[in-house]
Amino acid sequence: MKQNVEICSGCVVRSAEGVEESTFLIKKKFLEELVARLKELRPDVEWNVSLTSCMRFCPDKRMSLVIKNQMGMSTGNSVDVVAEDIISRSLS
Repeated sequence: MKQNVEICSGCVVRSAEGVEESTFLIKKKFLEELVARLKELRPDVEWNVSLTSCMRFCPDKRMSLVIKNQMGMSTGNSVDVVAEDIISRSLS
């Protein structure tokens, strides 16, 4: 099974407040860690995770996500929390 997921690029950058890296490196590192965690949790799914332009709704300590063509919010902004949210929504 293949699952497409889009994450707001603005939310990813905001989640790394205080980190002194370029926004490019912040986004790259987050995506790499998230995909690795998703593959660890659900190796049977082919994960296609991408960043989308900022959705202009970046709540504090949460991320805007699009899963199954539906926009939603994560319950937190760490890689583990976002991975769990993605899995629970993609399989419902």
